[in-house]
Amino acid sequence: MGKNEKMRRSEEKGFGNWETRRLFPSILFESLTPALFSVFRFLSFAFLCCSVSVTAEPKQLADYPNRLTRDGELVVLPDHGTVYIATDFHTHWNDFNQWLMQTKLVERIESGEDVYGLIIGDAVDHKPGDAIFEPYGDAKIVDRIMQLQQQLGTEGERLIYLKGNHEFAATDTYALLKKNGMNADNRRHMIDRLYRSPQGAYFQQFNFIERMTESHYDYLIHLPTVAVGKNGFVGTHAGTSRLAKSLADLASPSPKVLEELLWARPAVAKAGGYTPAETNAFLERIGGRLLTVGHTPLGYFPKKNVKDGVARLGKRQLIFATGYGAPPGVPVYLMIDLSKRYESAADLKYGIEIQPLYPK
Repeated sequence: MGKNEKMRRSEEKGFGNWETRRLFPSILFESLTPALFSVFRFLSFAFLCCSVSVTAEPKQLADYPNRLTRDGELVVLPDHGTVYIATDFHTHWNDFNQWLMQTKLVERIESGEDVYGLIIGDAVDHKPGDAIFEPYGDAKIVDRIMQLQQQLGTEGERLIYLKGNHEFAATDTYALLKKNGMNADNRRHMIDRLYRSPQGAYFQQFNFIERMTESHYDYLIHLPTVAVGKNGFVGTHAGTSRLAKSLADLASPSPKVLEELLWARPAVAKAGGYTPAETNAFLERIGGRLLTVGHTPLGYFPKKNVKDGVARLGKRQLIFATGYGAPPGVPVYLMIDLSKRYESAADLKYGIEIQPLYPK
């Protein structure tokens, strides 16, 4: 079994399947007291039931004002301005700072330009086997985003950070550890027990739990999940949702819709994954035209799909990485003109919409 296949199988165990995630307390804490185990099983089941009960009225993009708008888990972008998109930093502090420097994002927001920054998930967690190791890189990235949003005042909303599966799983694991009595004195011991559990190799992927602070946790659990532009640009972490029928399902996603948006992989990378036809159908249902995601390393795609440093899937989806997961492509960020209606992923050209993170 190749390295990529081992990593893919490891990542898809556990939280990537909602039923397994619901039973997470029994996997993680099976050796703890029966009373505490019962409490955790109840809390997970109660959370699932409460999440499913959330409903909202169907909406169309035209129903939203033509300005940056947050509606639950959904961020709507206007039909003007430029958005600079990055993904999957995975503790790469230097890549994050390079993105800020290349885009001059902070300076341009401060000067009043109509620009946005959008990180579509997975800034946290050092990926096992990643040759780039920057200790506390994820903590520094999250701290810097929080500081910049505060520094920019009312314009801080222009720096948008969406959750990825790693933000979701790391905060969820942290919360369960805390509920089981984790504190500053026993934190190292409890995390070591988690790593030695039967699912330990899987949970080591969510190693931000070693560095997460209460302020990090409080910030990350309130991140949105999807960004949609009035002209049809769509950005989320992983991919298509088969179950989302409208924008309302993105604003208030059920657990299964959330699972799809944060964990899904295309069929060319995973058996049973989503197809280009399903991406097209998803975009049609929400009023989108072009889907951009990260999550799946470009090495998982057939070579024919990788060109210009990115992967294209069908006509209407582009997959890229700014930090971890770029080879055999290169680390890039996207520069999307929100006033344009992109009809195809082929409309995004290298050197224009697709920008190398490290120009030669």
